[in-house]
Amino acid sequence: MVNCSKCGHEFLCDREKLIPKKPFAKAKKAVSVHSPKDRREAIQSALVETGLIQLVCLCASLAVAAGCVWIFYNASSEMDGTFFLSMLQQPQQKAFALFFACLAGGLMACAGRRHKIVFILLGLLVAGGIASLPFVYPVKVNPSLLGGHEEGSVREEDVSGFTSMGLEQLPSKNASVQNYGAGDLKPLFSAIDRKESQGVLGVWVVGVNAANRDMVKAYLKRMTQSEDEPIFYDRKGTGGGLFVITPTPITFKEFVEVAGKMGKVSLQDKERFFVEVILNRDRFEARPASAALQDERHQYFVLANLKELSCLDIRRVIAAAKRLSAVNPDKMRGEVSSRLVELLREPWGRDAEYVTALASALVVWAEPDHEEAQRVVDYVATELKKADCEIPASLIRFLLHGSEKRSLALLLEEWKKDPQKWEDECKAAGPTGEADIIRSLNESDDFVLKRSAARILGEIGSEASLSALKAFTHDADNELRLCAELSVNLIEKRLGIDSSAKGGR
Repeated sequence: MVNCSKCGHEFLCDREKLIPKKPFAKAKKAVSVHSPKDRREAIQSALVETGLIQLVCLCASLAVAAGCVWIFYNASSEMDGTFFLSMLQQPQQKAFALFFACLAGGLMACAGRRHKIVFILLGLLVAGGIASLPFVYPVKVNPSLLGGHEEGSVREEDVSGFTSMGLEQLPSKNASVQNYGAGDLKPLFSAIDRKESQGVLGVWVVGVNAANRDMVKAYLKRMTQSEDEPIFYDRKGTGGGLFVITPTPITFKEFVEVAGKMGKVSLQDKERFFVEVILNRDRFEARPASAALQDERHQYFVLANLKELSCLDIRRVIAAAKRLSAVNPDKMRGEVSSRLVELLREPWGRDAEYVTALASALVVWAEPDHEEAQRVVDYVATELKKADCEIPASLIRFLLHGSEKRSLALLLEEWKKDPQKWEDECKAAGPTGEADIIRSLNESDDFVLKRSAARILGEIGSEASLSALKAFTHDADNELRLCAELSVNLIEKRLGIDSSAKGGR
């Protein structure tokens, strides 16, 4: 029954003609309600007629689908064993996805009002997409669920310090923990077949990505002392990849130690020269900038930069070493120098900037009579000389204050190459190198070196230098003659030779 708005007459009308043409249009006029039952019926009729239920179903279906994609993507990319999906077995993960696939697909099918077939097909597509998420974004199962060791540290009861797992020692339940298949390790086996005698090693890194891949490559090349850059085989969508290193002179035991610094070692297979590591990203990826790292007056400046020396990103280590070399040592002198010595005893690769920065910081923080620091700095200076790289003057100065004066020969060689740069260092070395400097004064044809030798002998020379310098007081080179005369006067004054004795001679 419908009331006429003009005359108030009541007449019958079909319900279909009262339904608005637009599915989500609202009723223009409220219906009069006389009882609670009529109120419920009116509300249900309004919900059905305006399409509000269908809109809610559509939004809920899309929200469930987006949430499932976000959950599986994050769980597969983080790979840290803490996400809740990693605490479920793989069948349970699939059941989890199947439940939400049915829920989202059913909601999508119910969202259709006029074009039911279209929404049913969309519901099937949404359900199929959610059900396939465990295969598109596989989630690694936490090893603790399968009886494995969650930590990658070495067990204390092993006498050798490392676990050797051969082909026959790989139990099936531990194999299911790994995030790779047999085909993913084929590049490693091929390299072993081709270059078995040259030393081939493989490491599957869980958590490697585009941001830290090159850093991991540089670290593995430097620490394994490999001439070639490691080859990386990415398996996209799993958060892992295979690095193949060849050739390398280190043993498998040493390689496990190298891999252990990258993160948790979850598998060792000595027969196949293979290690699996769960990457510790804090050691490779940059952290948010900290005021303590840059401000020398900050109370935690030294501690923050000391922690930076423990990361494996070589750029961050260089930056921290340069900051430490620019300040005066404090109460943490022992900890900083020990860490720098430890880094310099590791392989350097061919990065002269890296080793120079570490050595420059060490000579600031180490005690002058520290024997281990003296040996390390002497080795660094010798290797830099072999590589024809510039040796910082602070390294030579540190070695000169040592007990053995082992840097004198190195200092004289550098002085002969660049007399003006190293002249003050030769004066600081004292009379120890007097004989070599006199020899250079007499035998060298380089007038710049001869003048420098004359000035040095004036500061450190004895009677032997006095007789050598007098031979150049009448030299044709005016500057050399002047340097020789001034040096003679300095030595005579230092030795207490008066003018009368000088004139008598």
